[in-house]
Amino acid sequence: MAGLHDLAREYEAQRFPPTRRLDLHAEGPLVARDRALHWIQSFAHEQPGAELLLIVERGGRPGRSAGPVHREVVKLLDELSGKLIDWWQNFGTGSLAVRIAAVPRMAPAGPSAPVPLAGEGRTPETAGAAPLALHHDIPDELLDVASRAAELRRVREGISVGLFEVVLRRIWIETQAAAMDERISFESALDRILGAERQRMLEDE
Repeated sequence: MAGLHDLAREYEAQRFPPTRRLDLHAEGPLVARDRALHWIQSFAHEQPGAELLLIVERGGRPGRSAGPVHREVVKLLDELSGKLIDWWQNFGTGSLAVRIAAVPRMAPAGPSAPVPLAGEGRTPETAGAAPLALHHDIPDELLDVASRAAELRRVREGISVGLFEVVLRRIWIETQAAAMDERISFESALDRILGAERQRMLEDE
């Protein structure tokens, strides 16, 4: 059995390099969910179409009932399917393979859905530094509010104008996370973030 276990680990390492594996098995269910969500959101913005591995249990045996971390992460992946991810599936014992959507979205597709430009994906060299194209996935009706929140944060934190779109991307990631975690609309989450930024500006004056 030890030989098979080592072989499975070796195959896992070959299929998913360290930058595409997230080990959650030692976390609590809610922390694991939050880390998985933010990790998936990051790849959705930077590397659409990437395949990832979430490690939710270690040392489990086939046929054993799923633990609380496993169940919570599966629930999250079900919620993200057809939105930020194309699909997910079990990968060996205690791991879940995930495919990030080629065109990540959080709202149902329709006539008003933003249309991505060809070649909009990120490369490993530009990930983290490349700006988010404003049309990428922020709905038109929310772009003005998101931009105001980003500008307030940029000024408050002393960030250069040239990095405005990086700040805007972070605002949108936080908006999606809050909306999903609290089951509220993007508009409500974004309004709250804008209000918090205004309050911090007043406190800093």
